[in-house]
Amino acid sequence: MRMGGIYCILAPYKQELMSFSRQSVQVILAGVICIAASCSSKKAARNNVTLETVAVSAKNNAATYRATSTKTWEIVHTKAALSFHLKEKTAEGREWVSLHPYFYNADTLVLDAKSMKIDTVMLANTGKLLSYNYKDDVLTISLDKTYSKEDTLQLYIRYKAMPYAEITSGSSAISDDKGLYFINTDNAIPGKPSQIWTQGETEANSRWLPTIDKPNQRTTVELALTVPDSFTTLSNGAMTGQQQASSGLRTDIWKMDKPIQVYAIMFAIGRFDVVKDSWKGKEVSYYVEPAYAPYAKYMFNHTPEMIDFFSTVTGVPYPWNKYSQVVVRDYVSGAMENTSASLFGSFMNQNKREYDDDNHEDVVSHELFHQWFGDYVTAESWSNLTVNESFATYGEQLWRYNKYGKASADDMLYRELNSYLGISDHSPSLVRFHYRDKEDMFDRISYQKGSVILHYLHGLMGDEAFYQSMKKYLTDNALQSTEATNWRLALEAVTGQDWNWFFDQWYYRGGHPKLDVQYTYDDAAQKLTVVIAQIQPGTSYKLPLKSAVVYGNEKQAVDWAIAGKNTSYTYPYKNGVKPLVIPDIEHWLPGEMTENKTPADWLLTYKNSGDDIITKFRALIAGGNNLDDRSNQAIVDLALQDKDEEVTVRALQLLQKQSVRKRQDKWQRDVIYLSGNGSRKVKAAAISVLAAWKTITKPTPEIELDKWVNDSSYMVAGAALRLANSINKDTAYAYAKQLLPTHPRGDLMDAVMLVIAQKGQEGDIALFEATLPEYDDKINMVVALTEYMQAVRSEAAFDKALALSLKLVKQESIQKYRSSAGSYVISVADYYKDRRNNVNTNSERDEAVQRLEKLKAAIETMINEDPSEENKTTYRNYMKTIFR
Repeated sequence: MRMGGIYCILAPYKQELMSFSRQSVQVILAGVICIAASCSSKKAARNNVTLETVAVSAKNNAATYRATSTKTWEIVHTKAALSFHLKEKTAEGREWVSLHPYFYNADTLVLDAKSMKIDTVMLANTGKLLSYNYKDDVLTISLDKTYSKEDTLQLYIRYKAMPYAEITSGSSAISDDKGLYFINTDNAIPGKPSQIWTQGETEANSRWLPTIDKPNQRTTVELALTVPDSFTTLSNGAMTGQQQASSGLRTDIWKMDKPIQVYAIMFAIGRFDVVKDSWKGKEVSYYVEPAYAPYAKYMFNHTPEMIDFFSTVTGVPYPWNKYSQVVVRDYVSGAMENTSASLFGSFMNQNKREYDDDNHEDVVSHELFHQWFGDYVTAESWSNLTVNESFATYGEQLWRYNKYGKASADDMLYRELNSYLGISDHSPSLVRFHYRDKEDMFDRISYQKGSVILHYLHGLMGDEAFYQSMKKYLTDNALQSTEATNWRLALEAVTGQDWNWFFDQWYYRGGHPKLDVQYTYDDAAQKLTVVIAQIQPGTSYKLPLKSAVVYGNEKQAVDWAIAGKNTSYTYPYKNGVKPLVIPDIEHWLPGEMTENKTPADWLLTYKNSGDDIITKFRALIAGGNNLDDRSNQAIVDLALQDKDEEVTVRALQLLQKQSVRKRQDKWQRDVIYLSGNGSRKVKAAAISVLAAWKTITKPTPEIELDKWVNDSSYMVAGAALRLANSINKDTAYAYAKQLLPTHPRGDLMDAVMLVIAQKGQEGDIALFEATLPEYDDKINMVVALTEYMQAVRSEAAFDKALALSLKLVKQESIQKYRSSAGSYVISVADYYKDRRNNVNTNSERDEAVQRLEKLKAAIETMINEDPSEENKTTYRNYMKTIFR
């Protein structure tokens, strides 16, 4: 599972409205207000409206001990036949399930069967009806006799799956758990595809398939899917047959002949084009909407090469008969590693221009590596999710290092570490036997922290030992469920070393080390003393690290063995040359580190960093708060010329925050130069700096707005349109109106709609209505409409914009996304509350009062129509702060 935070909703995106990223909305999906329970401070809307923090959840946060699910029965084979009521959003099911008692004799079988109507339960071989009790989503079957582990029982169950019959929950990673999703199958939204697809993780496949819905159950699978002839189907394994059903219908039969975990059983149904690739004779295929078929091999670029690389690095050839990837609408997470058939959200839908700007290759590699870590070998319990998700996240780094080199992998490592460090200092352990809900395991600890811990482990062991350990783990536990201990035993079997100390620190202990590195130069004694203090509360860590000592042009690696609260090293001067120390040059530390270096020392550190972009990032950050210092200025100058675009982009992001005019003047020429030169990321970042500074008051020969807004990069063109908007809103509006008929996408489309919205022209409401069918981004459209409702003076246009916003909120089927969109509507009420209290004329005040009444009624409608009690509570709490 790739979180949309991707990866999921991890933190609100805090940039200004006119500089937000499309990907941040589609994948991170941050809202106007904080909708995650962990958020506690005041959060600003992108249109600079600030809403007060309110409690949005009444869930019990008490952590409970979570034992691995007891295996009373073991499933052997699952066969199911499904047909679908498209308008009703239900499925008729027939299931033949074979299973046996795991060890102890049993005369009762308990199956998970959520939101179902059970019609018949019988013995499949004799037709004997069995008595059963169905209550609270659990099907308890009284068997005809006592069965032993040598007996195989085959049951036949006829049922109706009704996934929309009750309110479902979810998490920040998996935002809804209906299990079976009907997307626009009633054709309520013109132009939107009709699709049916499943999402099983964590335990939601039992909403369409009676089963033992636990991660330590595996089964072979056969699915017969009866669908309209115009639809294409995909499932695990291979399609073994197609049969004509009644008029206009067809039954596709899919079989997976290796046992897979229950939550990874899947199917997807829709009007897909299938684009074929291959790897060593095995099918590699991409199921996409017809409009994206020409771009499918870009969207899933390098998939066969990734399969080859992961097969080599793990020592285990790709274990399944085929690998398919399908893109669906309204997906409830980032992506999902269903065995042999991964499923992705519509953020993957990109044309070539979008792909060149910012592709989703990391998501592709994440889901693919799961085919080994998560599918071939599976966590036996959600407590041990790390053996699935930490590996898949680290797989992204492995692929980057292989394909693009160390700088690219280090950039991801740095992002992963800082994503983890952004949560509480007192974070829980990687393996957790106490948690409130299984969905809570899908967080920045299981993903990001786990990946940087694997990076540390990989570094300590070395390539050969790490790769052989992966092979040992996968081979010994093939098609089985495991826990973190199995991974440790594989390491020890390969290396002959004890790794308990490492697992005790990093897998079973929460938090992380905080190092404070102090340098004391003693000219009289001609030596440098380095003291490394562990300043985190509690027990100290054992931290083997690699560092570097620099004497002029000479640089040598040294080993640090940090232990206890304080560890010290002494380095002599050489011929009067003071040593410079660069700690943790391999960036193994899964924690924080501060240094008491002077700006001059940080400049020397940058100059001696070579290809080490993380050290360059740290030098930039260290000097960012004092750009009046010449050494810190020199660091920025070097970064603006760095060969790695990520370093240059970070330097530009640092400059974008500078509000002091003399600093802007110092670097304006450099920024203007980079606006027309360098990579598309660098150009877009530089243009964004100019837009933020607002120092450009008119186009010049160097400020080539006409050229930039028509750049082949949507990223560059979108940044240029924002710059035009900061110079002259009328000019930007004219550009936007010219660009809209060209059907822009990505960042450019977002900028176009926002520029048009901020102009507030009455007639432009028709543009929003006309654009909606081709703009599959409800939240970004609501963002633009909220800007429009603030800018437009026509009451008729305001009413239409408000109605359209409510329609978009209601159409969003995913609870947290709907909450995010609804919160933008609430931000408009907050805006008019402030306007009512601060305007100077009666007419303006009357307008604000009138619109507040309309917004109040609209929010009450949202509350009444939203099926989620959590969303209702969120809206009501904000109503109290605005309308009190």
